[in-house]
Amino acid sequence: MGDDYEPYEWQVGDPADWGDSVGVPDIPYMGYIDGDNDDGDDWEPPRNSRSAYVQELIDRALNLKDQRRHWEAVAVINMAIEESPNDFNLYNIRAIIWEDKGEFEHALKDYNRSLAMFNSQVVKNNKARLLWMMSNDEKFYTKNYTKALEYINEALKLTADEDDRKKFLKSKGEILDSMGKWKEGYICYLLAADLYDKVERVEEQTEMLENTTDTLICIAGTRFYHDHKLLNDGETVELIWESENEHDGDAIRVEIDGKTAGYVANSSSTLIKEAKSASEIKDIIKENQKAKIMFTYIDRYVIAKLI
Repeated sequence: MGDDYEPYEWQVGDPADWGDSVGVPDIPYMGYIDGDNDDGDDWEPPRNSRSAYVQELIDRALNLKDQRRHWEAVAVINMAIEESPNDFNLYNIRAIIWEDKGEFEHALKDYNRSLAMFNSQVVKNNKARLLWMMSNDEKFYTKNYTKALEYINEALKLTADEDDRKKFLKSKGEILDSMGKWKEGYICYLLAADLYDKVERVEEQTEMLENTTDTLICIAGTRFYHDHKLLNDGETVELIWESENEHDGDAIRVEIDGKTAGYVANSSSTLIKEAKSASEIKDIIKENQKAKIMFTYIDRYVIAKLI
């Protein structure tokens, strides 16, 4: 699906832990700082292998962090690093202190230093959470959606925490929505909810839309008419061109059982690229022109074809 939606490659029948850049291995959550893995995949020096002095410094630094005395905490953890420079987890802890202070770039550098020393899944999970926060900053404050998408994609590749994966997917959906990429965003929400059957349905609908030879329309404004009911798949509606409409001479009313159910969409915000606008079909529709409802696409567009 291109760079904007690189992660999704799931297919029906794949296991829940399908392994592309959205799917993650089924590794249990191992803690924010310390953790171990029975399989030996995430070894770190146990506490009793560190000197008592280094462990005392770690405990003091974390206590200072909890008191919001971040500069002092950094100074103390720096002393621990000088004493034990090959302990990758010390850089992880310093990154956590930087992150708590809001110094995200410093935190990112230290997570990277830690991972360069040892490929710890705990540290990767921590870095992923940081990238998620950085993506939110880019989305909400700078409006740099491309950068936000870059951060959240990397977070999804790193995390092995299922709850985080779902949270990140929701954030990615919000970013894609902000970029006007409604389909990709919608699929992210479905993946976050483990609704893989609905993902398959969206892909089937997309293929149908891209390959049909039918003349398609979108029906807008249904929530204002038809007693607020959605039009049902397979339902037949009548199209009536309102050439005398004082607000829009191209307006085409959609009726069912003699009642207005909406209007044929006529603006880019209410159309998909495969559908014709009201302006495009007003001269080709005949008297008593009918259309058949095909489906509601990504919970956003009511798609019909002329019949």
